[in-house]
Amino acid sequence: MNQNFALPVGAVNDEHFFLPRVRNAPIKSSMTCIDGLPMKLKIYRIAGSKYWQLRFYHQGRYTMQSLRTTDFEEAQGLAKVFFHNFEASGSYVPPMTKSAELTPLQNQQLLHDLIEEVLSAELEKVHRDEIKHGSYVMSKIRLEGLVFDFFKQRPLNKIEVDDLESFIAFLTTKKLSPSTMQGYIAQVRKVLRLLHRKKILKNIPEFPALKTQPNSRGAFTLTEYKAILRKSKALRSSRYADWAQDHKIWIKRDYHQMPVEMNWLIRFMVYTFVRPGDIRQIQNKHIEIIRGTYLYLRLNLPEVKRHKAATVSLPPAVRIYSALLDYQRARGYGRPDDFVFFPEVTNRRAVLDIAGWCFNWILQDLGLKAGPHGTDRSLYSLRHTAITFRLIYGGNIDLLTLARNARTSVEMIEKFYASTLSAEMNIALIHGKRQ
Repeated sequence: MNQNFALPVGAVNDEHFFLPRVRNAPIKSSMTCIDGLPMKLKIYRIAGSKYWQLRFYHQGRYTMQSLRTTDFEEAQGLAKVFFHNFEASGSYVPPMTKSAELTPLQNQQLLHDLIEEVLSAELEKVHRDEIKHGSYVMSKIRLEGLVFDFFKQRPLNKIEVDDLESFIAFLTTKKLSPSTMQGYIAQVRKVLRLLHRKKILKNIPEFPALKTQPNSRGAFTLTEYKAILRKSKALRSSRYADWAQDHKIWIKRDYHQMPVEMNWLIRFMVYTFVRPGDIRQIQNKHIEIIRGTYLYLRLNLPEVKRHKAATVSLPPAVRIYSALLDYQRARGYGRPDDFVFFPEVTNRRAVLDIAGWCFNWILQDLGLKAGPHGTDRSLYSLRHTAITFRLIYGGNIDLLTLARNARTSVEMIEKFYASTLSAEMNIALIHGKRQ
């Protein structure tokens, strides 16, 4: 039986056999490049509209719009007008080689687009829980700040070692620490890798070496620690006399006198290994008293620096916490959701300011603010003291166990905490003999 089939119009029949699944998806057979314009600029049709559409991929992003015409010739003309306007605005950066010359405006626009693309990738890491949002914010501050300020005047397709050395010199004039400078270099490295991937930069130049020295905040000796505890009690009946007008106005008058709980806070930090940042977020529900073969506190603290595991305290922490809990209950606090320290302060960011200010008051009165080697001491020094005391007086405790319980790494213990130990502190081990 003979049947007559109508032939499809035109040589390409994709539009009949490969219909787009959604209304705004391009019809493949309609995708058209235009003579004299970049290959990344195309006009096309979609199933959901009778008008021609324009799509332009440039510097890692798409620009799309409707041309509001059904005529193919007119659509081509409108696409040329679009591109010439885009080029005239200075937004268009042509494909470059290492020898190409960039105008200052083109260079700044390219750097801006690169930074946006890097930050977009960093934000995706936040969504995948690979990094914390704070890390993304730090990257954003650094990239949009000093990195942009320096490299906006440097041709991005001609970055060499001399430019990187000049960048380090630029950071040095800002009086940044070596560790902070390394953070900036890490951000620059991301930008250069993106330039290389886009084939704008032929080779990634080698970064100059930047050495950093461990900057321990300095632990206290046993004698200094005892003096700090005595002074924290002695100052409870004293008010700070030299409080200048407009000086630390965020510290309320109630804390111009040493708070009763500062003595407990100091001892709690030393017996639990917590960071100062933990102090402002510890709630009673995070602490469990364990009375069994061993007496200790089990702390299930909020995640910090990717550490989530519970930690345990030394036995004296139980007595300290119990006394502190009784004190807070007498004041109307002490419920599971109440904070352990300064529960009356609703702005928890201010808690570190209060505790830091009170601790500095103690150190200034004792003349202990600066360590033996000029290291500035702070509330964080109590964490160093806790770990150092365990290294000295903790028997044969291994670094891995100590590191996990302090929610840090063995590398950090060796690099920062153990770096302050002297031979005399472990003289018993040095003088010891094999049995």
